[in-house]
Amino acid sequence: MSVVWAICGAGRGVGKTTLAEKLCAVLPNSLYAKCGHGRRRAGKPGNFFSTAGALDEFVRTASGAVEHVVVECNSWALAGRADIVVFIDGVPGKTRFRGDADDLRRAAHLCISAGASRADWCSVLQGLLGAGDLSDAACDALAAQQRHLFGDRPSARSKVWLEARGVRVFGVGLARLLESVDRLGTLRGAAAAAGMSYRHAWNLIHVAEKRLGRELVVRHPGGANGGSSVISDDGRQMLSLFRRLDNDVAAYTGRRLLELRGEETGNA
Repeated sequence: MSVVWAICGAGRGVGKTTLAEKLCAVLPNSLYAKCGHGRRRAGKPGNFFSTAGALDEFVRTASGAVEHVVVECNSWALAGRADIVVFIDGVPGKTRFRGDADDLRRAAHLCISAGASRADWCSVLQGLLGAGDLSDAACDALAAQQRHLFGDRPSARSKVWLEARGVRVFGVGLARLLESVDRLGTLRGAAAAAGMSYRHAWNLIHVAEKRLGRELVVRHPGGANGGSSVISDDGRQMLSLFRRLDNDVAAYTGRRLLELRGEETGNA
């Protein structure tokens, strides 16, 4: 099956089509499709659809025939129809923000904003695609779009984790591990993909489950292939909550820095 990417944005002019084309240039055996109003503009890719139904049919037909389908469609992002959702934030004072911009940001796995970190993007993509050149190339495309929108000015960074009774129980490392479990189906393989020992991976999950009082990973030991692991419903819920919170905090941090810089220079 194809990996489906959905590109969405805070408003017009943030570069959704540009990013989609950059991703298609680095993703092997990929196709681009767009759902929007009006007609396809000259010089743009031909897979343009005016209805979600037509786009759905195109993706169904393409799935399996190619490795990646990059879809530029806000409604697909909101509906969780894609394997990887990328949100492009707007620039305060320049972008006319959509009414559902916050909802789109929260639906995203990856957020391109002034406060976003390449390290965070790589962590997410390595959990979803595996470590290697492909994740690095996709991060290069995201970074190029970030520079285009927000420039190379100093940026603010934020780090989010969840605590239970004063103990850190959920952070970027565990999020990446759970995404790898979801992709690979084994904790041992997920640990290797996340760049950690099996013992450390097991301990991360064990401590989090004990402190949170909920099972994050369901293990099925034994069998010819050494058993398997899947994310539980609670684990998937916690992963989604963490990624949404992380995106929100990074976006706020970046916007607030831009606002403060504007105040200092008299451009607020």
